[in-house]
Amino acid sequence: MIHDNRINRRLHKGISPQGEYVLYWMQGAQRITDNHALAYAIALANQLEVPLVVSFVVIPRFPGGNTRHYQFMLEGIKCLKPMLEQMGIGFSLKVGDPVKIISEMSEKAKAVVMDFAYGVFERELREALVQKLDCDTYEVETNVVVPVNVAYNREAYAAYAIRPSIMKQIHTYLTPVHHQPLEKSLGKISESIAFGSLPLDEIRAFLDDYCPDLERLPKSEVFIGGEQEAMRHLDVFLADGIYKYDQAQSDPAVSGTSRLSPYLHFGQLSPVTILNKLFNRGIKADAFVEQLVVRRELAFNYVYYAGERIKALKDFLPAWAYETLDHHRNDKRDFLYPLEVLEKGLTHDPYWNAAQMEMMKTGHMHNTMRMYWGKKVIEWSRTPEEAFERLCTLNDKYQLDGRDPNGYAGIAWCFGKHDRPWQERAIFGKIRYMNAAGLERKYDIKSYVSHVEALLREVT
Repeated sequence: MIHDNRINRRLHKGISPQGEYVLYWMQGAQRITDNHALAYAIALANQLEVPLVVSFVVIPRFPGGNTRHYQFMLEGIKCLKPMLEQMGIGFSLKVGDPVKIISEMSEKAKAVVMDFAYGVFERELREALVQKLDCDTYEVETNVVVPVNVAYNREAYAAYAIRPSIMKQIHTYLTPVHHQPLEKSLGKISESIAFGSLPLDEIRAFLDDYCPDLERLPKSEVFIGGEQEAMRHLDVFLADGIYKYDQAQSDPAVSGTSRLSPYLHFGQLSPVTILNKLFNRGIKADAFVEQLVVRRELAFNYVYYAGERIKALKDFLPAWAYETLDHHRNDKRDFLYPLEVLEKGLTHDPYWNAAQMEMMKTGHMHNTMRMYWGKKVIEWSRTPEEAFERLCTLNDKYQLDGRDPNGYAGIAWCFGKHDRPWQERAIFGKIRYMNAAGLERKYDIKSYVSHVEALLREVT
C-alpha cells in the first residue's frame, strides 16, 4: 500500500486503448527494495493488464558528473537489470536526452511513471517530458521518508522548524513496499515491444564509447555501487556501528559514521529500508534518526523550495549571515590559496589536507571534517562568494554523494544557513567558526591523519 501523499502529480491525459505497456522511467530511485515508484508502476500495470517496462537513461553530461560518479551508478544498474528481468519486467538502458528517449518510448504506453525530483535540473527534465507525453503520467516520491510537501510546505529556517512535523508523521510513511507479482510478463505478451538495451559488460568501456566527454576521474577504491552493496554496508553498520554512533559519529579518528550517503544519493538504498531494519531490531538511535531523517530531509526541503536560489549566497542565506559576511569581506586573510593548491591538499594545515585527500581518493569525507573543510576554505578565499564556488566545485567533483541536497545544505551551513549567530570575529563575522585547536581538543585528530595516510598507501 503506497500512501497517496507520495503520488505528487497525476496528469490525466487519458489511458490509450491501444497502449501495450506501462513505462517506468527510473532516474532518482535506482533500486528495487522500498521503491514506491516501481511498486506503483507494477500495480498500475496489473490494473491495466499490461506488462511493465523500466527504462534507465544515462545522461551523457549530467551537470557536475564525471566518470567516478557514473562508474558507481552503473555498477548499480548492472546489478539491477537481471533482478528486474527475473521479476518479468522489461529493462532498457539507453544513453542520451531522457526527454526525447522517454517520450519516444511512451508512444505505445498506457501510462508513464517516474520518480520524484528535488533539484532544479531534474525537475526541469520532468516538466519538459510531461509536455511531450500523451498518456496518464504519475510522479511518485520515494527517496525521503516524509514527502517534502507534507513535511513542511515552505522553506524551513532551521531543523527546529521541520523536526516536529517529521517526527509526528514518520511512522505513517514507514510501511515497507511489497511488490506485487507482475501478472503479464513482457516476454510472454508482445514481441513487438522491443526497445533494445545497450550492453553493460565493462563499465569503463561503456563510458568511453557512450560518454566520451565526461571528465575522467579514478573510481573509488573503497565504495562499490549497487543495491546489494548498499545492503551489505547497512548490515555491517547495524551489527556494530549503530551502537557506537551517538558517541562516535563526530569523531574523525574512529570513523563512526554509517558511510551510507553514496547509496542514498543514487537511490540505491531507501531511508525507509534503513529505519525499518533499525526499528525491527529494537535499536534506539535518536542521534542517527536525527541525521538520516530530520537533517537529511531539511536539506531536501532547502533544495526543493529554494530552487535556483541555492546558487548564490545572497539569495539563500538568512539576512544576518549574509550581512555579517559582507561586513567582514575585506578583512585580512593570513593565507590565500589558489584552487589548484586546495585541490591537491597542499595547504599548511595537515588536518585539512587529510580531509581533502580522503575525499579525492575515496569519494567520501568524514562529516566533522566536511564542516572543518568548508570553514577553512572560507578563511582561505578572497571573498565568501569565491569560497562558496570552490566548495561546490570540489564537493561535486570528488564526493560520490556530490550534487546532492545534503551536500548543498552542508556547504550552505558553513556560511550560516540553518544555523544561528555566534560570537563575532574576523572574516567570519557571526558565522560559526572552527579551528585546528578545536579538533585537537576534542579528538585524536593525528590518528585521523595517520588513518588517511595509510588509506592512501593502500589505494595508490
